[in-house]
Amino acid sequence: MTTSTIIQTIIVLGIVAVALVYVLRRVIKTTRGKGGDCGCGCGKNCHNKNKPGKEY
Repeated sequence: MTTSTIIQTIIVLGIVAVALVYVLRRVIKTTRGKGGDCGCGCGKNCHNKNKPGKEY
């Protein structure tokens, strides 16, 4: 392997690691109920989340 190949590999692995951390943070926030909204556009403080019988 040449030096440029090693540098390219390190850069690609760094990008993949950052993407993996981002996805894991989003999954953890969503499973704990602190994630995004229900899709109605109201944001995190959505009034639809608190209605009984709704699954968001």
